[in-house]
Amino acid sequence: MKFIESKTIELKQTLTSNIYKSISAFSNLDGGSIFLGINDNGEAVGIADFKKIKLNIENTINDVFTPRPIVDFISHEISGKSVLELKVTKGNNSPYFYNNISYMRTDTSTVPMDSKTLTRHMLSSENIGFDELDVNKNDLSFDYLERALKETLGLEKLNKSSLITLGLMKNALLNNAAILLSDNNDISNAYVDIAKFNISNDVFVDRVKLEKESSLKYYYDLLDLFNKYYPTLSVVSVPKRIDREQIPYGAFKEAILNAIIHRDYLVNRGIQISMYDYMIEINSPGGLPEGISKEVYLSGGTSIPRNKGLASVFFRLGIIDQFGTGIKRIINTYNSTDEQPSFAIDDNQIKIILPVVGYDYHKLNEEEGIITYLKAHPNASRSKMESKLQIERATLLRRLSELIEKDLVKKTGNGPNVTYYI
Repeated sequence: MKFIESKTIELKQTLTSNIYKSISAFSNLDGGSIFLGINDNGEAVGIADFKKIKLNIENTINDVFTPRPIVDFISHEISGKSVLELKVTKGNNSPYFYNNISYMRTDTSTVPMDSKTLTRHMLSSENIGFDELDVNKNDLSFDYLERALKETLGLEKLNKSSLITLGLMKNALLNNAAILLSDNNDISNAYVDIAKFNISNDVFVDRVKLEKESSLKYYYDLLDLFNKYYPTLSVVSVPKRIDREQIPYGAFKEAILNAIIHRDYLVNRGIQISMYDYMIEINSPGGLPEGISKEVYLSGGTSIPRNKGLASVFFRLGIIDQFGTGIKRIINTYNSTDEQPSFAIDDNQIKIILPVVGYDYHKLNEEEGIITYLKAHPNASRSKMESKLQIERATLLRRLSELIEKDLVKKTGNGPNVTYYI
């Protein structure tokens, strides 16, 4: 049996103080195992004095950890050698500190937590979000929010009592949600950067940066930009003309709400939106909230929002109907079309791609058409491209091979399961 290190497996030939850093990291993240008596080649070399090592580790954990992690000791007999497994459970009281430092895993390495990650874990342990943090500010104005509340709820004046009811003030202190909704929002990364292109991203058609204003205003400004660049088309159809949305309005609305309300404001960059003739790409900072899997997210399952205070105000204004159902709505708005949205999720961002319905890819030259189509349809099959691009099969395969050779296109899978992406 050969062992391989990973994000959740650490191999040590002998007991060293570095194992305690890994115990901290595993406790903070997804749990993991440390195997003592395994060399760097993943081979069992064994350890002696099992009981003595176990007692040493337990005493050290008691002395230098806050809070105390959960570690189980499991003995293994591998190739005639005694191997000790330290099975670390993901803790409920993160962050876990070893000698006053909290650690995390990056691939197979254990490193100290950066300040943003540490803050996120500390907030999570208190069951509060960034937007619920109190701030010592008393110079905020709420004219835009006040007008929206008046039009929607008939509220005449936004006073302290109203701010408390909305969850924007507690114990005479405003919170970050209040700043995000204020007219003088000065949270440096709470901006939206929008770029409009034609086909390629070489030349800007338009560039807009929404910043230092209410996040509620960002929402309506983005809807105005959408209507400007993706107006409903009037299409001739027998026996009458019909209106056709280039991109479902509801999909764009839900995607930008998802970005504004559910983004991670601890990540030091803003929302980025790229608008093309054939698609819109929305990049929202931060991965999925803790406890939400990719499968649950893409299935549209209801979840608790990352920024509960912000979500609550949008809910009261009737802009969102139910927390956590936006992804299902985005998918459903495309059901009556021959297109579908795409989602790319990693630890740093969530990307949503909304393709234009009925875009004529075949009007482009073959190479440009393939690249453009794959930008709007990541992991597309050859048969789908053949249909949409109206390129004969042999020609398409030849062009794809050429683009792969130029490193402009990549492919994955085998046989009928091959797909292509940029």
